[in-house]
Amino acid sequence: MASNESPLGASPDVAAAICGALAQAHRYPDPLAQELTSELASLHHVAPDQILIGNGSDELIFLLASAYLAHGGHAVCAAPPYQIDRISTYAVNARLTQVPLRDWAHDLETMAAVDADIAYVVNPHNPTGTVCTPAGIRKFVARSPARLVVIDEAYIDFTDDPNTQTAIPLVSGGGVAVLRTFSKIHGLAGLRVGYLVAEQDVIATLQKIRPPFSVSSVAQAAALAALRDPAHQLAVREHTLRIRAEMVLLLEQTGYPVIPSQANFLLVQTLDETEFVSAVLRHGISVRPGSSLGLPGTVRISVPTQRGLELLRGALPPVRELLQPTAAAASGLV
Repeated sequence: MASNESPLGASPDVAAAICGALAQAHRYPDPLAQELTSELASLHHVAPDQILIGNGSDELIFLLASAYLAHGGHAVCAAPPYQIDRISTYAVNARLTQVPLRDWAHDLETMAAVDADIAYVVNPHNPTGTVCTPAGIRKFVARSPARLVVIDEAYIDFTDDPNTQTAIPLVSGGGVAVLRTFSKIHGLAGLRVGYLVAEQDVIATLQKIRPPFSVSSVAQAAALAALRDPAHQLAVREHTLRIRAEMVLLLEQTGYPVIPSQANFLLVQTLDETEFVSAVLRHGISVRPGSSLGLPGTVRISVPTQRGLELLRGALPPVRELLQPTAAAASGLV
């Protein structure tokens, strides 16, 4: 429960598509992923030359950094950031301004005051699961001096907030790029497929510097099969929302405050994350310690299967076991 993978796996159609693609594994893949690009363009009501497929969204983030941040560039993001945003910025020797979260969410007002080449907004945010409102995003795009506002929507399929909307319609105004991934609701984390939606000039710039065969033919076939099974996507979404709500109830009843999440994970507050991680690991459950994500005193727990939830129910250490009596009283957790 540490890496935010789909607990239900990929569509059953994916395995058949992979087997079919293996017959052509001796051939190089389509460097433009044209069939997948065309279907994504139709889905999002954009032109095919506004889509770029990558080896996971991570490759696309590195391409953006190489194109827009190299030679003294400057990026701004939330603190803590999505780690690849930070790593890619430093990889091209660019500067990075990290703006602390406000109430566990992006402080867009402060970020908009930073003169940067790229502004990264992860919506929903990882690792908190919080979201920015559509009005907040629009206002930020209008005010930010950044050459490009990159909005990462890896977890947007798991939102049940009626006010949460994709930023893809903002792409047509220029200066906005939206990242999506097949690793989450589609369950293809091990195959590495992501895509970017942006104006044609941004896509053309990245095409000049990307490796030509970075997305394998097997991954392209799997992504197409996953995309063509909306029933499976709906099943994953409904499962995630149901188990997430049950997890919140379980954790809060056990004494652990939970940050309201619109993703397929929960950020849980605990004053002794090391003991919490060790306690659940003794039951065979791996979770992500918050210190590794820039939020010490928390743990991030991915939404599991129903069976995983029952295992977690039996593994959660009582709060009193983690805290000294005086600290427990002061924290208000008991």
